[in-house]
Formats: sequence, structure tokens, C-alpha cells
Amino acid sequence: LLEVFFVQNIPSFASWLKYISPFKYAFDASKRLTFDRDVPCDGSGVLETVCLGQDTGFATVGEVMDYLDVQGSVAFNVFMLVVLSIVCRLGAFYALKTRKAVERM
Repeated sequence: LLEVFFVQNIPSFASWLKYISPFKYAFDASKRLTFDRDVPCDGSGVLETVCLGQDTGFATVGEVMDYLDVQGSVAFNVFMLVVLSIVCRLGAFYALKTRKAVERM
């Protein structure tokens, strides 16, 4: 929810929350996989800052990744998804384990 899907200006007190969201890592990995080669400048204005208003030429992969604010490689993003999954599962396991121990007393 805190990734730049819809909201561009996230308050500074909540900006760190995107790093514990699996959506950030999945979205960054999908952007890396989608834009894996140079993108043509078509004059649509979407990449105007990269294409400098030209209708011809290409925006390099690095320029597009900087424009889209993609962080990390695909492997890093997948690794972070696995880590977040394990952390959530361990947290749930220990929460259930302590609750069960309290019920036994």
C-alpha cells in the first residue's frame, strides 16, 4: 500500500514502512523484468525527462530504472520476499506457541 502504485507523496513518518511491505519488492522485481532492454522514445511524454522531448532514440535501461525508482536486482527483490515470508511465518508460529503455552497453565 505504501509503494508508489497510486500515492506519489508519502508522508515522511510513513516512508520507511514500504521496506517491510512485500508489494514493494514484488513491484520492483516486476519492473526490472518488464524493462530489461532499452525503451524507445515515442513522444508520448511519459519518459519526457529521460527522452528530453524527442520522438526518436532510446532511453537506456539504467535511465528507465532511475526514472521508475527501482531498487535492487531481481534476485535481491526475490530474496527479500522470501525473507519477509519466513519472518511472518516465524512470528505467527511463536505467537501461537506462546498462546498455547499460556492456555496449558
